[in-house]
Parts: sequence; C-alpha cells; structure tokens
Amino acid sequence: MKCTFSVLLIPFLLLSQESNAQSNRSTAEIVYTITRMAEIYHVQPRAVDKSFSSDLFAQIIRALDADKIYFNEEDISQLSAYKYSLDDQLLNKKDDFLKLLIVLYTKKINQSDSILAILTKSRFNLNLYESYTVTEDSSFSPNENLRRTKLYKLVKRNVLETIVDIFDDDSTKNNIKTDSLEPAARKKVCHAFKRDIQRIRQANGGLSGFVNNAWCESVASCYDPHTEFFSPGKKEEFQGELGDKQLQFGFSLGEGKDATEITHLKPGSPAYKSGLIHEGDQILALQWDGNEEVDVSDGSTEEVNAFISGDHGNSLTLTLKKSDGTLRKVTLQREKSTLDDDNSKVRSFILRGTHRVGFISLPAFYTDWNGEEGGNNGCADDVAKEIIKLKKENIEGLILDLRYNGGGSMLEAIALAGIFIDSGPVGMTRDKEGKIYTMKDVNRGSVYDGPLILLINGFTASASEMLAGTLQDYHRALIVGTPSFGKATAQVVLPLDTMFDEQHMERMKTADSYIKMTVDRLFRVNGTSAQQTGVIPDIFLPDFSETQSEREKTLPFSLSNITIDANKYYLPYPSISLDPLKSFSKSFMDTSQFFISFNKYLGVLIQGQVARDQILVFSNMLESRRQIFRDLNEGENSINNLKPPYEIEWNQYEKIRMQADQDLRKSNALLTQELTRDTGILLGYELAYHMTMK
Repeated sequence: MKCTFSVLLIPFLLLSQESNAQSNRSTAEIVYTITRMAEIYHVQPRAVDKSFSSDLFAQIIRALDADKIYFNEEDISQLSAYKYSLDDQLLNKKDDFLKLLIVLYTKKINQSDSILAILTKSRFNLNLYESYTVTEDSSFSPNENLRRTKLYKLVKRNVLETIVDIFDDDSTKNNIKTDSLEPAARKKVCHAFKRDIQRIRQANGGLSGFVNNAWCESVASCYDPHTEFFSPGKKEEFQGELGDKQLQFGFSLGEGKDATEITHLKPGSPAYKSGLIHEGDQILALQWDGNEEVDVSDGSTEEVNAFISGDHGNSLTLTLKKSDGTLRKVTLQREKSTLDDDNSKVRSFILRGTHRVGFISLPAFYTDWNGEEGGNNGCADDVAKEIIKLKKENIEGLILDLRYNGGGSMLEAIALAGIFIDSGPVGMTRDKEGKIYTMKDVNRGSVYDGPLILLINGFTASASEMLAGTLQDYHRALIVGTPSFGKATAQVVLPLDTMFDEQHMERMKTADSYIKMTVDRLFRVNGTSAQQTGVIPDIFLPDFSETQSEREKTLPFSLSNITIDANKYYLPYPSISLDPLKSFSKSFMDTSQFFISFNKYLGVLIQGQVARDQILVFSNMLESRRQIFRDLNEGENSINNLKPPYEIEWNQYEKIRMQADQDLRKSNALLTQELTRDTGILLGYELAYHMTMK
C-alpha cells in the first residue's frame, strides 16, 4: 500500500527548501550516519548486529528485485556470503558488499534487457500448453536458465492478458484470429518490461545510484516501516504530499484510443502557460533532463504516471502527437502549486431523504507549511467551514468519512478533535526515554455537537486513527467500518547529520540527504494504542479495503503494541447506547438487498485476489477472465439497479461553484453517481437517524 502517514514535523522543517548541495559523502558514510542517528533519535533503536545484518540482507534483495525476476538462487547464494556480516560493513564504513551488489545487479539488468530484446522478436505460440505456477511466481528461479524461462512465461502471460483485454473491450474482435493480435501485444508487453529497466537506469546517479539509494533506504527501513531515507527531491515530494502545495507540471492523464492522452490542464500551471499543450494530445515519449528519451507510445496511464513522478528532477520534455497528426516536443519546468484537486481536499454534501444528514469527506490531513500548522489554512479549518455550511442546511446528523485517509499532520488532527469536543487531552506521545507528553485541545467549545458517525477502514492510518480513537474514547462519535491500519507512531524529518540540533536550522536548507525518523509512540487518552491492532469500529461494515491484506502488523519490523496509564484529565461524555445500534445495523445489513448484493460482489473480488496456477493457453485465460467478469457484472448490475432512500444534494456554496465551472459539474455528477452506491454512506445515513431517536 502506498499511503501518506502522519508525522510530528518540528517547526524548523517549515524553513527547509530544495537544496542545491551535492553529496560528497560515500554511501558507506551515509548508511553509517543512519545507524548513528537511529541510535540517538529512534524511539526504539535496535542493535546493529547479526540479526540486523540478516534482516538488512532480505530488505535490499526485496528492494532491488521485489518480483524475483532479476536474481536467481545462485545469485542470492553468492551474495549470501555477506548475509551475517553486513553489520560489520555498516559500522566500519565498508563497501565490499555494495560494490559486489552493484556489479551483479548491473549484470542481471543487462542480461534481462537482452532477454527481452530476443523475446520482442520471438512469436509466442498462444495455444501451446504451458503453466505458470504460484511457486514459480513467488520464488527465485534455481538457476539462470530457469530464470530466463520464468521471464519468458511472464511475458507470455502478459501477452495473453493483453489480447484477452482486447477481446473483452471490443466484441467485434471475437472473430479475429489471436495470432494476428500477437505481434502488437508482444511489442507492448516487452516495451513495458524494458521501461522498468529504463527507469532503473535513469535514476539519479544511473544504475549504481539506484542501488546506492536502495541500500540507504533498506538500512533505514530495518528500524521500522516508517523510518525512511530521503534524498532532497524525495523529501520535497513527501512534504508536498502532506501540504497544500506540491511540485506539478499541471496536466492530468487518461487512457486514449491509441496512447495515453492529456485529459486536463490546470489553469496557471507550467503546462497551461506553455500554450503548446492541449487536451487530447497523445504522449509518445518522455525525457528527463540529462537522460535518454523513453518511448511510452504504447504505455499505460499508470506507466506514464510512474515515469513522470519520482525523484528525477524538474525539467521534463514531452513528445506529443497533436490532433492533426503533427509531432511536437515541449519542455516543462515543474513548479510548486497550490493543491486544487477537489478529490484530495475536504468536500461536503447533504443526504436528503426523510431526514437530512450531512456528509464530509476528509481524504488526508493536509496543512499549510508556510503558515501556522493547525491554523487557518489546513484541513481542520476546511472541515469547520464545511460544518458551518451544512448546519445552515439544518442537518440532523453528520457523517465524517476517514476511509482511505492515510494521515498527515498530527497538529491538524488535534485541531480536528477540538471541533467535536469542548476541550481536554486528545492523545499522548511517549519518546525513547519514556517521557509522556499530552496533546491537548486548548480551545473551549466545539463547532458541532450533534450526532456524529466516523467511517473508517483498513486504509485509515496514523493521524486519522488518532482522531477516530479520540472521538471513540470520548464517546463523541460512533465508529463504523473495518479495523483501521494500525500505525501509532510519529516521525520527524531531519537532515542526515549527527551534529544537527535545533540551533542549526540552516542545515535543513543545505543538507544533501534526510531521514524520516520514528521518534514517538502515539497513545489514545485511555492509555491504549492503535499500533498493529488499529481502531476497532463499534459497528463492523466490510468494504473494498478487505481485498488488501497489508496492515501495519504485516509490515517488516513493525513496532509491537504497548499500553500506558490513561490520562487523568480525560473526562468522556456519557456513553453511546451501542446495543440498539448494533442490533439495528445487523438486521438492516442482513435484510437489505443493497448489502446482500454488495457482500456477494465483495466476495468475488476477494476470491479474485487469491494466487492460482495459470494455464498459459489463450482459450483457458479467456474463459477464466470471462467467468470472473460474469460474476462481477452480475454483482455490479445488482448494485447499480438499487436506489438509496435519499438524494445526494450539494450544499448551496458548491452549487454556486458548479454554475460557473463546467468541469466541476461533470466531476460532481460522476461522484454523485458513485456515492449513491456507497454502503458506508447508506448505513451511516440510517444510523444517524437512529442516533437522534430518543
């Protein structure tokens, strides 16, 4: 899972800027500094010993070859000579293992590129019976010959899936022979694999730079899943994810008929100001400054986005095919821009039926790093504004949606808690010395004191978990959904420099690398922690997050769960009467056709996640795909034909915006259609009504 998790970013981070400094330190010196800083700052530092060495070995192999397609068992055996001596490499600033790793990885990448070049020219027999097993997919091949066979099978499988996609997307192709589609599908698949190799080669510092960076990241990750090594570019990207400003080129992408297309230009952005880019332009190639051009003419939107994102630099040249067929190259400089994606910021509407319930979506805990954190420019203030709008609509209850909210600024979470409670402690932290600090809402009064429901799921993490836990402990909200992710630790971003302290803020501007360090544990006001367990909902409601198994407890080196004493100043409100609400929810979900259909559909999705051996024959793969699609379509049609007992009505302020913005009208219409099928909103609406019943 790719999430933005909460951090306690100390004030001097706000002064940091993109550094122009270049690192003069060796990688061996950098990773040594990581171990020293972890010893000084990490909330639970671990010894750099043989156990650490073994874990680090597994981490670096995973970082370089997560899909197990570049190395084979013989390669791993060769590298394993260092498996229990990497601690010596780290502590004595040695780079013997790293040099061997770079040489071997370069060799394997080059070999793979050569294999793909051969496969690009080799026609596949799509009716030849071959199998690709789960064991093959999940393990390293025993030797080089079998690794080549595995790569061949992977390419063949993807070629078959590409042709199956064509048959599914266009029924008129059913009479076309698969052999006629094979050459184009083979070229597309091989190009996709080769683009992965190009991304590795085009990392900062080339292929050796990619390995060096992976080595630093692997060392940091051995302390816990959220301690990370950052280059300056990666730090800037991370800070942008948590804030309301991000580095952008200013265009959005979508799947076109023949290639990935520009679907939207943000007014005032570099793409918009160039005057040379238009919606509908096809992207044929990309080139970062100083690197060779990459052909993406047959790449998916996901692939093109992957190339555009990441720590490459700020200058990108696009080769575009215009609507008249002409080609044009356009070079853009990435600029920091205010985040204006409505799907990434707070939004609200009214569920209008026999009763009126307000709904607020909070996708992330963003803040304004250039202003006062937790002040007037972050998500807490935006939520308060939306509540005021909804109160003018005479809502009888409120649903706050924290599903898929991976966290962000903890101070924003504290401010958010204060919107719903009078005042008091909202959480606690404990550092490595065992000192406990209380996070408080110091402002008396609340913005909203009516019936409140919080929706959470397995992707609700960190700061959003703290908010959910606080409101649950205060009996201020009914928590509905699935157990949250289970991250209850806090991080700070520091320059990678053991001499750094709060008196040396200038180092944040000139550092050549950074580390995001786990420095505190987070606790609820009742003394418990959501670490690994997550926030347990009052009412269980399965959703699409059930199709993903990754949680904090499944991540390598996740810290264990501990408890501390409850805060003595924590005074909860009267308890919510849960039994009647649980009884109603069970009865409603057991008898509602909406939930019956959704649970059946969810079951098909979950079953589809189960890894299975595959028969690499076109007829088998086509029938297997069609059976899955039949089941999914049956579930989708059943859900789409149902109508909830309310209309989704945008608040008056949003209606005014929609009148002046055609794109907003279109996006809101699509969102409205999607939200009418949301089981969380449906159950929340019914529960809000029952919470108001006396």
